[in-house]
Amino acid sequence: MEKVYDLTDKGDTERTYFVHSDGVDRIVKQGSDDDVLKQNYEDRKTDGFDLTHSFRRVAHIDMGTVRILAQVQHDKDAQAYLDYHDTAARDRMIRRYPDLFKACSGGV
Repeated sequence: MEKVYDLTDKGDTERTYFVHSDGVDRIVKQGSDDDVLKQNYEDRKTDGFDLTHSFRRVAHIDMGTVRILAQVQHDKDAQAYLDYHDTAARDRMIRRYPDLFKACSGGV
């Protein structure tokens, strides 16, 4: 019989499990981006300004995600942003994929 114990602490970047199976003990690690996803969710609720409202945060996206959009989903705007750093293509991607970007209030 296999028993699995969760050893993950709050704030860990990966999940850690202790697995006991037929006298064999092992540690299994699994990537965890729960904290990043939670922070991204909270950030999307804001209006894009810092706490003092003295400067505005810019929209940003991970370039790995842009590559996936370009190569796997064959998104023309993602490819244009990769090839030519086309800011108009980036703005279209912000509108099309708001869950992947941190967009600010007042439009793109």
